[in-house]
Amino acid sequence: MAATPSIFRLSPSSLLGWTAAYSIWEPISYFLIRALSGARTVGEYYDPRRTPVAVVFFGDFIYSTFILLVAQALGAGVGLQGMWKNLGMFLGVQWTSDYLWYLLVSALPKGTSRYVDFFQRYTREVGVGALVGDSLYGIVWLALAQGLVSFAPVWTQLAAIVLFMFGTLVVSY
Repeated sequence: MAATPSIFRLSPSSLLGWTAAYSIWEPISYFLIRALSGARTVGEYYDPRRTPVAVVFFGDFIYSTFILLVAQALGAGVGLQGMWKNLGMFLGVQWTSDYLWYLLVSALPKGTSRYVDFFQRYTREVGVGALVGDSLYGIVWLALAQGLVSFAPVWTQLAAIVLFMFGTLVVSY
């Protein structure tokens, strides 16, 4: 009997499931976060008139995928077994990455780029709440990814990614 695939193990299927889950979760979270957050900067980030949709979508994907890859490498390096230990590793990497990102954007001069300027304002306004929000966002993404890796046919995962990319193109231009 084959082992259940794991989102926490680097493989083509885990990266496919991660990307497909993102393609489903990101559009939902785009509207959900904007509706639930009272922070002015969050509203700015999720307002397509202020921040291009593609900047939000692909910035989130690149940053979060880096976190997943580091967590997968560290987990494999120390031989982590089990969902809870791997989730703890992921959250530890996410909190560390968020803190390092905060240190970086805080050290850069205002006017470096609109992206950096936004995150300078965001970290001042939201503070530690950003860590909690990013953790909840990541947990939902991981759970959905694990479900897709375990149960969804490859073609449906690819279809989700392609439709997401097309939708992003449509709303971005």
